[in-house]
Amino acid sequence: MWKIIGNTMKLSSALGLAATALFSLLPSSSQAQHVTITKNAMASNPGLYLADFKGPADIRSRLLKVLTQSDWFTVLPTPDGATYKLQASYVTAPAPALEMSLTAGTAGTPISFRQTTRRRSDDWLLYQAVDTLISKVFKNPGLCASNIAFANGRQGFKEIFSCNFDGTNARQVTFNRSISTEPSWNPRATSLVYTLYSSTYTDVVLADLVNQRQRKISEFPGLNAAADLSPDGLWAALCLSRDRQVELYRMRVSDRALTRLTSDKAVESSPTWSPNGSQICYVSDKSGKPNLYVISAGGGSAQRLIAATAEAVSPCWSKVSNKICFATKSTGDYSLAIVDMNASSREATMITPEGGRWESPSWAPDGRHIVSTHQVGNKRELCMVDSWYGRIMKITTAGDYSLPDWSELHD
Repeated sequence: MWKIIGNTMKLSSALGLAATALFSLLPSSSQAQHVTITKNAMASNPGLYLADFKGPADIRSRLLKVLTQSDWFTVLPTPDGATYKLQASYVTAPAPALEMSLTAGTAGTPISFRQTTRRRSDDWLLYQAVDTLISKVFKNPGLCASNIAFANGRQGFKEIFSCNFDGTNARQVTFNRSISTEPSWNPRATSLVYTLYSSTYTDVVLADLVNQRQRKISEFPGLNAAADLSPDGLWAALCLSRDRQVELYRMRVSDRALTRLTSDKAVESSPTWSPNGSQICYVSDKSGKPNLYVISAGGGSAQRLIAATAEAVSPCWSKVSNKICFATKSTGDYSLAIVDMNASSREATMITPEGGRWESPSWAPDGRHIVSTHQVGNKRELCMVDSWYGRIMKITTAGDYSLPDWSELHD
């Protein structure tokens, strides 16, 4: 397990056993394909038919599942109505690879490429191949070669876990036997920060996933929480109560140098960085209820994001679409909404239906999809929400999953 030694924690071989135990809580690949369609799928994503596949049947089946879960195509069982026809071959020499050729209609030059991967994983090869397909067809980043970090409650504690974009390959990151929560990835998904709670303190911890080490980067007396890493990974926005008042700070991760960004009697929380790192959106209750504000990363006067009087919490700022997603409620449970920061008017658009409680959204690296906690009764699951067409796909089964954070794409 992770053992705290001063400001450092080390990982033991217990990781494999715990990851195996969690995996039973997550859906199988077939369960992960459950889809709730709020609009006609064919009115949203173009139809794709896998016309020919050369290779093992299980690779073909997994390719179709990844294409479906990516939610950029409507995978069809026949060529009728298909916008695209795909041919693919799985080859093993000189190294495992996928050769893919996509044709639009009956004419035009096919989109052809050969996908390899540095990872010894057929799943990762499929993820990167589908991401390449999305990039070539839609001129947009994909989302498959990424990870989702989240908190999971077990045996009275909460620990940080991560999984693939479709909920598979779950692995446990922390073994603190305490409350570990609020994960936030660095740009390359090689490390993350999270909040560690105990009976007497809260600290912000940086977990190096490559070298399997951890260190506390914020352990001031009082509250240290809600850290979010900047797009370049050099800075953290976080909330501290150094003067017995919860304020927003910016910290340089390398030497923990601090800049205080707010100074008022309100409570600040949930910071998220703009795509270029020049601004931070956060939650403050200065209006009498939680709402969203934007401030320069260097400090200054904060501006309220939207004029609506409903509560607004848990913002996440997409690096691709420049939209902010957040949870909001006026009456009843929380729903998800987005604000387009490229638009001249800052109006919120609702993207989830009534029913259940939607919280803690995080953008996928494609700038279109969002992972969020969805609570029904006393159970919480992670779901992927299509911000364009309202489609909802389950990533996990119902349990105690919370505060997800979606990484950027990585090799």
